[in-house]
Amino acid sequence: MKPTSIIFLIISVMLALVGLLLCFTATNMAADQGVNLFTQTGDADSNYTSVHEFDGESIKKLVINLSNVDINVYGGAESNRVELVNFPDGAYDLSISKSTLQLSDNANISNLIDIDNLKINFNGFRDYLHYFRYKDKERTVNLYFTDTASAITLSVSTEANVTLNDLRLNCDYKINVIKGNVSVSNVKTDSSMTIESTEDSQIELVSTSVNDLRIDGITAYANIKSSGFTRSMYIDIKSGSVDYNRMEDDFTGFNLYLRAAAGTISYFNEIKYGDYSEKNYIDIGTGDEEPGTDDGDTDVGDEPSEGEEPENPTGGSSSVEAYSVTIILGEGNIKVY
Repeated sequence: MKPTSIIFLIISVMLALVGLLLCFTATNMAADQGVNLFTQTGDADSNYTSVHEFDGESIKKLVINLSNVDINVYGGAESNRVELVNFPDGAYDLSISKSTLQLSDNANISNLIDIDNLKINFNGFRDYLHYFRYKDKERTVNLYFTDTASAITLSVSTEANVTLNDLRLNCDYKINVIKGNVSVSNVKTDSSMTIESTEDSQIELVSTSVNDLRIDGITAYANIKSSGFTRSMYIDIKSGSVDYNRMEDDFTGFNLYLRAAAGTISYFNEIKYGDYSEKNYIDIGTGDEEPGTDDGDTDVGDEPSEGEEPENPTGGSSSVEAYSVTIILGEGNIKVY
């Protein structure tokens, strides 16, 4: 190594040490004087939160795609905002445009240095220290909506847990978890809700009202109670269980199809084996017909193959598509009560 290079290296190390000393000194002085050095605010447990507000009436699409991060979505808030807990500056990508909000991971620490239009914007060496201070802490996203928010699509994807609570957004909900749990409570929408799970998950819906519900899982345990579905419910789980506490006394007006390939079906305290179905669809082709009922088991030839959704019993002749409740479970038990 050339002598000049050695000299510059020594100077660089000395400057770095001086920078560290100044950072520690500034941190202690700021703590004594109650001054916040960083964009995140800390709580008593040393969790740091940054808050980003958005226009709930103009934002129509929200997409959150993160790795091992719990995501909580709440309604009835005083302001529309995203709270990022233990997200160091530069460790995430958050973009808020006129109609779209997107949040994703960006784990490259080098992004603490933003290069924009050939300019280097460096927040300071202190941000690197701050990054390492809580980079391994558990991260959480809290998303808040007011009652006047008007999102059309909310898409959430994570390896951890998802919670939806007290929401009145009339939007499509799309939830994807890998090995986390999904908890939905007191949510109402005239649109659809789709929940996908690729590993072991607990899925619970309480006091939820949606137009169409779809749940797809590999190993999942679904518990649905005090909830209603205006048009359809479709559940396809390879292994696990489904407990459905239906608010109505029966399935009048709905096609019902239950399949437990390797398990039992408990249907209002009656044990069924294999496949069970009821054709209770409404055909209003002339406007004079009464809802038809068929409480017996359907012939095997009438059942759809595994993984295939039942056909419309009206043959498409009616102006209204038949409503349906379908639960398909590869291994495990189905309980309807």
